[in-house]
Amino acid sequence: MNETVERLIGASAALIAALDAHDVDAIETVLPAYDESIVALKSPGDWQRSPGLFVRLKHALELAEAARIRIRMMADANRQRTDLLAAAAGRFDCMPVTYAPGR
Repeated sequence: MNETVERLIGASAALIAALDAHDVDAIETVLPAYDESIVALKSPGDWQRSPGLFVRLKHALELAEAARIRIRMMADANRQRTDLLAAAAGRFDCMPVTYAPGR
């Protein structure tokens, strides 16, 4: 099977595991490998003619989407914590104006 796509799948799986574990060190460690696998995918090569490529790329895209969802959820949770801290400190100027009149 194609090594370029398999590297992307491996890096995606490692990123998901690090995100699920909330392990910042592991996330920082896996991100360069993930980035390198994306760059390798953009360069032309024999990998584009590999048998079974479509199925493996679909799997890689599913993993990338799973990682993206986890990152969005973590970002939202952090934003909510920041909002709660701002409210507790009486810093309403730091909170989002989502529910402001006229919006």
